Amino acid sequence: MKDLYAILGVHPEATQKEIKSSFRAKAKAWHPDTGASDDEAMRLALEAYRILSDAQSRREYDRGRLRIVPHANGSTFDYREWLLDRLDNPEYVAKLVFYDLLHEREDEALSLYEKIRDTDDGRLERYFERPEAMDAEFCIAEEYAARGRFVDAYRVMKRLIVMEQSSPGFGYFYDVVLARFKHLVLEDLSRVLEPEAMLETLTEAVSARSSAENDAHFQRRRAEILLRLGRAMEAKSALDKAAALSPRMPGLKVLAMKVSTISAKAE
Repeated sequence: MKDLYAILGVHPEATQKEIKSSFRAKAKAWHPDTGASDDEAMRLALEAYRILSDAQSRREYDRGRLRIVPHANGSTFDYREWLLDRLDNPEYVAKLVFYDLLHEREDEALSLYEKIRDTDDGRLERYFERPEAMDAEFCIAEEYAARGRFVDAYRVMKRLIVMEQSSPGFGYFYDVVLARFKHLVLEDLSRVLEPEAMLETLTEAVSARSSAENDAHFQRRRAEILLRLGRAMEAKSALDKAAALSPRMPGLKVLAMKVSTISAKAE
């Protein structure tokens, strides 16, 4: 696999601005007018820029850079079988989780992950670099969500949010993680949790401090649920917290009017 970051001369955590700036510098250096034209180098730079300048394609490329030794076609050595023979060692269990995720064996990866996820030896960052381990667990969360196992997906995602807050590992991809976490909490979990359980989860999600925007949405949803339950004072408190985090959030004024109306009737 070509190292696209090396081709452009940027760090794997480079921002989009840095990637664009580096590509422009190389394109200018290899322009025919400079007398230093290099068609092959320019072709590689264009390919690297095309992939790294798009968030989704960059993410797919980064996933492929996970340090897993794939089983080459035609080889007499079967890496997966080699790992399967060593599952008494947590390190090889973790490596097989990675391998299966990358080779369309998601069910097997989830099954293995569930055997180690609640143990100290199950922390993937013990065996891989932190960004790689977090990336793998994000994939695990996505697989849970795809199977409708939203509570399991939430538990993994919340742990990743806490990890990111203590020491960044996602880099530029964190915005995608934040958006997925918000959707998981507000849309997916609301379909499977009862109101009281949802309130508890929303409070827990706020405590993770994923972002001010997310927390504002979580507090607004808390206010909506509390209002439906007739708990107007608690709803007002949640609404005030949402407004403090995001004063211009759509729907806050309408919700505040409903809270005031219900409070007035209760007096």
